Amino acid sequence: MPSNQTLVTFGALAILVLAFLLLLLKWARRGPGELPYFSREFLLSKGELSFFKVLRLALPPDLMIAPKVRLSDLIACSAEAWKAGYGGRICQKHVDFVLVDSESTAIVMVIELDDRSHRQAKRRERDIFVDRAFAAAQIPILHVPAANDYDARQLRRTIAGLLAEAQAGA
Repeated sequence: MPSNQTLVTFGALAILVLAFLLLLLKWARRGPGELPYFSREFLLSKGELSFFKVLRLALPPDLMIAPKVRLSDLIACSAEAWKAGYGGRICQKHVDFVLVDSESTAIVMVIELDDRSHRQAKRRERDIFVDRAFAAAQIPILHVPAANDYDARQLRRTIAGLLAEAQAGA
C-alpha cells in the first residue's frame, strides 16, 4: 500500500499536469501570448460623424464614402521610390473620407476635415505633403474646416465644382 508521502506527491503531480494542460489549452485558443488590443467602439469621432451625416446627404447616389483610408490604399509609388522612403511617408497616414464610384470603387476625391490640430506646425507640414502627394497622383482633395454644423447644399456645390475642375484639367 502506498505511503501518504507517495499519495501527496502523486496528487501534487496530477494537479501540476492538470494546470499545465489548462494553460496549454488556453494558449492554443489565443495563440502565442495575449495581445494588448481593444475595440475603439466607433470608427469616427463625434465631429467626423457629424460631417459624415451631412456628406451623405450632399452626394449623388453614384458616389459612396469610405472613411479613414490609408494613403497607401489610394496612391502608390515604384519599388525604387518606396525603398527611397516615399512608401514610408504614405503607409502610416490616413485621410478622413474618400469619395468613390459606387459601381467600380474608382477613387473620385479625398476630403479632409480640418479641426484645430491642423493648425499645429507638424500637422501643417503633413497636410502640405499629403496635398502634394494627391496632386502628383491627380486625385482632387478638399479641405473642409471643422464646424458645429454643415450645409449639405453648399457642400454639394463645392464638391461638384471641384470635380468639374478636375475633369476639365484631365
